[in-house]
Amino acid sequence: MRQVISTKAAPGAIGPYVQGVTLSSVTGNMIYTSGQIPLDPVSGEIPETIEAQTLRSLQNVQAIIEAAGGEV
Repeated sequence: MRQVISTKAAPGAIGPYVQGVTLSSVTGNMIYTSGQIPLDPVSGEIPETIEAQTLRSLQNVQAIIEAAGGEV
């Protein structure tokens, strides 16, 4: 079973992409996320430093995983 993940807590996917999908199969449940940019979904801004950009990208991935019912 395939379910598309969508959350406003992470930047929206551009074009024919999705933020992520969950797949259930014989081997178990998996969450696949798309690549994330360091865009803040609230302000629409990108942080200036590489450290802040890395953190923001990981926070975006975390929001997608949590929207799918997963934990980090």
